[in-house]
Amino acid sequence: MAALLVTAGLAVMLVMGRLNAASQVAGVAGTVLSAAGLVVSVVAFFRNAPGPTRRVRGGSVAVAGDANGAALGEDSQVVGPASARASGAGGGQADVESGPDGIAVGGDANDAALGKRSKRTRS
Repeated sequence: MAALLVTAGLAVMLVMGRLNAASQVAGVAGTVLSAAGLVVSVVAFFRNAPGPTRRVRGGSVAVAGDANGAALGEDSQVVGPASARASGAGGGQADVESGPDGIAVGGDANDAALGKRSKRTRS
């Protein structure tokens, strides 16, 4: 809103032929807006955004993101090439928790072998 008012004021000054004054106002307004942008960017850079919570308990496995092509669990194995990742598959962060001997995946688990002695074979 302030930028709109400054722009309107500068336009009026230009129409009235006060080019020198309009130039000075534009310089001061540009400096003030640049300083405000710098302050906002520094605050955003140093802001401590809370991250996802990842909990693993009792010999369990918890993956907060994707586990594509993973072998999770005792004596599990993945054999062969992995398939292409689905378009639009999110690999975001999630809050996951797994109980004793459990497996939790917060994202995509495509082509994964999950659990005791599980095996995924692909040729």
